[in-house]
Amino acid sequence: MKKMKKVLAMVLSLAMVFAMSLTAFASTDGEPAPAGKPNADNKALAKVFNVEDGATVTAYQIVKADYNDNGFVGYVRADGITEALLADVVKPTSSEITTIAANKTLLDSLKKETMVKGAASEKGFEYTAELTPGYWVVVVTGSNRQVVYNPMLVGVYYSVGGSNDTLTPGSVDATTNWSLESTPAYAKSNTPEFDKKITGSTTGNGMDNTDSTLETPANNKGNDVAIGDTVKYQIDATIPSYSESYTRIKVNITDQLSVGLELKDNPGVVVTVGGTTATAGTDYTYTKGNPERGFTIAFDSDYALAHQGEAIVVTYEALLTEDAATNFDPNTNTATFEYSNDPQDENNTETIEKKTYTYTFEIDGKLYGNNEGDWNKKTEELLKGKKVTTTETGKWKDFGPLAGAEFTLTNKATNKVYTATTTDDGRMNFKGLDAGTYELVETKAPEGFTINTTKVPVVITADYNEDGTLKNYQIKVDGKNTTTYNATYNTSDESIAKDKVTDVKVTETIETLPGYETSDAYIFWNTELSTLPSTGGIGTTIFTIGGCIIMIIAAGLFFASRRKKSEN
Repeated sequence: MKKMKKVLAMVLSLAMVFAMSLTAFASTDGEPAPAGKPNADNKALAKVFNVEDGATVTAYQIVKADYNDNGFVGYVRADGITEALLADVVKPTSSEITTIAANKTLLDSLKKETMVKGAASEKGFEYTAELTPGYWVVVVTGSNRQVVYNPMLVGVYYSVGGSNDTLTPGSVDATTNWSLESTPAYAKSNTPEFDKKITGSTTGNGMDNTDSTLETPANNKGNDVAIGDTVKYQIDATIPSYSESYTRIKVNITDQLSVGLELKDNPGVVVTVGGTTATAGTDYTYTKGNPERGFTIAFDSDYALAHQGEAIVVTYEALLTEDAATNFDPNTNTATFEYSNDPQDENNTETIEKKTYTYTFEIDGKLYGNNEGDWNKKTEELLKGKKVTTTETGKWKDFGPLAGAEFTLTNKATNKVYTATTTDDGRMNFKGLDAGTYELVETKAPEGFTINTTKVPVVITADYNEDGTLKNYQIKVDGKNTTTYNATYNTSDESIAKDKVTDVKVTETIETLPGYETSDAYIFWNTELSTLPSTGGIGTTIFTIGGCIIMIIAAGLFFASRRKKSEN
């Protein structure tokens, strides 16, 4: 028994001695590293947090570990990194890091590793890579969310019992208690602000404000105006905040108006930065588009760098012309903000795009004013016709459209007057109307018919989606006949799904018109004048003679009555 205890004690002692001769090695994820002396194959898992999805994260080695036969002996500059670029290999400065990150040629010559997207965090994603010991400059480019990132520094270092989390000079061999560590980096970024809006549309976009029921909430992304009216626009942006690694940058604003919108030279395009008017030709270059329905503002690089983080405000006006699209066809304005997000290449840029939508309406026009096709329904709001009644029932028995009748449509709020003449199918077309209250009246009847002097109210209302697209519009005639057109949009490309546009009509009950599929239109009736005999015919003579006889008899009776009175 005593011999057995002595043998066990000896085995335990040998085991303890053997265990003390092993080197403790731990990677950053907690897994034990192989024992032995440090060598060029050692790697640790480096992490960068708070990076957006879709970004490219690249680590460039600027400081590397130096080894001899015994193991690690210190840190040296990576190939291509000079003392002028990096004075102290274990204490890089912020200025040195940004200078290196801005030098694309230099970075291309360095050892690099592409980091891989990992788990999501509250502020973005974690990107990781197995890196060898030393310092690595991390550059983020190509984010899908227009983010500008500052360069970062990641350190992978040998830690010797109690050393801090920086690269520590000094040799490490197989007899040293060491581990390989890496400190995580947190991406510092900023997303520049950019927006485009219509200004001046505060209530119903031309609605009769005396009737509160007609007012619609303001929407600075979509509105409606009449042809010949002015639309006011404003672009708001922020110059991105860049690190010192960005020595040259591109900051451009481009605006494009669709056909039907014409840029006005007066007051022209006004640009302010930080509340102060910027000067064209010095602070930025102004170029008109081709065709001249837009413009580009390209800020000078030095000017933009000197005004980082400051607000840009661009204001201008456009005229809605006769070429304007109508009804569900929008007259669009597309603004684009382009800016550098790569410190090595100013032409590597991100863009943000914003749109506004301006509409104008048409009575008896197409749902999509400037588009052809069988799917493009023509609306039916007004109709001019005659009816013939029977003496027995007083009901009309026949219908026919009337051409040549002239009408005026007057906007009650703006007093703008529109005219139309009915065509062979009895239709009258009014184009380029904004939402509001109108008065419709016939000013000239077709030949052979009496004029209809009824003044009929016409009300146009519109409802917009949050993004500014037209949700629906409604035309109400005489307070009874109401036509509402609704649109369903394809959210993938913001276009109207033409096969899903619905036509909902609520009308008064009218008998079906012969030859017409619908009686939804409001009908302006005309009564045919009575046919009179031609001048000098027998009919005229009879009436004349009869009138004279009646007058003679009346005169005779008058004088006979007086004579009788005098005799009495």
